[in-house]
Amino acid sequence: MNTSELISEELFVGSFHHSLDPKRRLIVPSMWRSLLGEPSRLYVLPHPDRPCLYIYTLAEMNRRLGQLRAAGTPDAEDEQAIRAMTASADALLTDVQGRVRIKDELLAHAEVKTKVVLVGTLTRIELWSEEHFDLALPTASSLAENTFYGGY
Repeated sequence: MNTSELISEELFVGSFHHSLDPKRRLIVPSMWRSLLGEPSRLYVLPHPDRPCLYIYTLAEMNRRLGQLRAAGTPDAEDEQAIRAMTASADALLTDVQGRVRIKDELLAHAEVKTKVVLVGTLTRIELWSEEHFDLALPTASSLAENTFYGGY
């Protein structure tokens, strides 16, 4: 990625509390919709160790796929890990109102009942159940502290 791409790249920031509608659809916050690109395709993956979902745009998934391809031919263990990740993932399109329907298995992974917290984490969105979300700053992350609160 060159410097001009970094300067013009929009990032997901902020957090939003939402309720699923009766059809268990979720509204993507309006300030984030312009960041989704065209088509507004999203990829949802369950986090392997936390009760949350990672949501990526098509552009971000393509960037990550490029990294994967640049790494060379995956070995059998890598292929199995990729298979496990993508088998439980889902691809979504937003409707005209900016809503998505995340499949029940993924919502169950995040232990979502009716209320969610969407958190912008720069290049992705994280989806947490309201019960599991904790916005506390990390207590032991010099990387995060130096990156966002350090000098330039």
